[in-house]
Amino acid sequence: MKNLLCLIAAFVLFSCQTGARKDAKNETTGEAQVTEVTLQIGGMHCDMCVASIEKAVNALDGIDSVKVTLSDSAAVVRFDNRKVDVQAIEKAIEKRGYTLKGKP
Repeated sequence: MKNLLCLIAAFVLFSCQTGARKDAKNETTGEAQVTEVTLQIGGMHCDMCVASIEKAVNALDGIDSVKVTLSDSAAVVRFDNRKVDVQAIEKAIEKRGYTLKGKP
């Protein structure tokens, strides 16, 4: 029980840090190496912004899913990291005119 509480506390501590990559997870499903990352996005103002980002990211090869939320200015992206990497996803978002919070 003590280990579980420590694990939860560590998760909360690390997930609350600012930065473009808020959370990253890897899991193997069949042949694909699926990674999930949460990106904090700046410059979104409306549902059209959400749709624009989702369209740009979905156009990349290897994207499993993308969910952009206006209320917390975040995109949760699941992708095959053998086909696409986080930098390509970030570049697709930036090409649409948005910024990634916490990115140097």
